[in-house]
Amino acid sequence: MNIELHIERVQSILDQMDLQKKCKFAAWCCNALIIEKKINENMTKITNSNVNYQLCDAIIKAGWYDFSQINIGISQKAIEDINWDDDDPLNDMVETQGTIELLASIRNMLLGIQQRSSDSYYFAACAENVINWKDALANFPYSEDGKIEDENLKREYEIQLLFLDDLRNSIITLQDIKKYR
Repeated sequence: MNIELHIERVQSILDQMDLQKKCKFAAWCCNALIIEKKINENMTKITNSNVNYQLCDAIIKAGWYDFSQINIGISQKAIEDINWDDDDPLNDMVETQGTIELLASIRNMLLGIQQRSSDSYYFAACAENVINWKDALANFPYSEDGKIEDENLKREYEIQLLFLDDLRNSIITLQDIKKYR
């Protein structure tokens, strides 16, 4: 699957939706990253705190339930302030790539909300962040043969389009943040 064509398709579908649905899609993508146990553990290790994970989770949930409740400026600053020692050996781990993609996806969601325009670029970028993580796992798999990670990468393209179709047809409920995951 060609990632550029996929993201263009995602953006085209999102362009037809209102801001609430765009934000739901972005939060759904962000949530796919934050529910990854390895990303949670990595963020806690490299930042020496679970507070950053909780902050990210709270922003994602607010994006899912009611994006208007998010203080964009404060949230953006809080995400930007999450940092760690660049020389940490953990930086070379695939989980760190997942952590970076998580933070980037949250930034993209916040920028999309802040722009409040019909351009869905930032919301579609959240989909790319998830694919980047799945691609990193496919290239540096936990399984012996990497088949599971490769299948998960291929499936990610499919489930993003399925979720968008459900969103477009208004069959996504507030309980569906983990749908297809």
